[in-house]
Amino acid sequence: MALRGQALENFKSALTITADYHSHTTYSHGKGSIADNAQVASSKGLEYLAITDHAVRHPFIGVSPKKYDIMREDMQKVQERFPDVRLLLGIEANVLGQNGDIDVSDEDAKRLDIVIAGYHLTSFPYRFSDYFNITWNALTRYAFKSTKGQIARNTKMYVNAIKRHKIDILTHPGFRLDIDYKEVGKVCADYGTYVELSSRHRTPNDGNIERLLATDCLFVLNSDAHRSEDVGNCEFAKSLVEKFDIPRDRISNIDGKKLDLRSRR
Repeated sequence: MALRGQALENFKSALTITADYHSHTTYSHGKGSIADNAQVASSKGLEYLAITDHAVRHPFIGVSPKKYDIMREDMQKVQERFPDVRLLLGIEANVLGQNGDIDVSDEDAKRLDIVIAGYHLTSFPYRFSDYFNITWNALTRYAFKSTKGQIARNTKMYVNAIKRHKIDILTHPGFRLDIDYKEVGKVCADYGTYVELSSRHRTPNDGNIERLLATDCLFVLNSDAHRSEDVGNCEFAKSLVEKFDIPRDRISNIDGKKLDLRSRR
């Protein structure tokens, strides 16, 4: 066991995370400022850091598009202090319903550097029917096994969101919802959306990593930091790479690689 543990530590140290594309600040419900996050990113040698606070339909903490210019101005000042880290202004949009709604318009997305998106239980769908079709699935998942119909509806939500919107990264896929990972992974590969391996939410889990690997999707290892000290902390995601022997050429934020962002095309 000691040898196995040492081998894992050697692997982790060799896997160099050079970008963290998912972090939150006090603009939503993170504990630190943009400057705090940038300082930690700089201390850890990151080349890129995305500030991706929650979008507007996340109740009480969601960022209105009216604040994007304020955040941009704040970020530009911080960028001058930390020129070694390229800061990206982004948003974590909420995936809201079966037809693939997200709460960032195509026009507002053009004002950002990166758009990531995921499902959040407390977000407000645009359609009341989605409370029954999606939110109910999330609420009952821990008490009852998801039915085939529920999994199909959950999957349809993700698939339609990826097809309809230029989402750069799908965040913590399957968190709170059971989905068909193989179908989601395939559509991500087809449309150029990266799949997040989330260190905060520890998703996807074991069996579903294998389903994603059966597709051609690419991965990013993200912290989803809500505290500044967690920026760049991708240890759980690294452990998944080692456990499932995920090829390095499918991991897109290591060793100085740059993302090919859909939202910028």
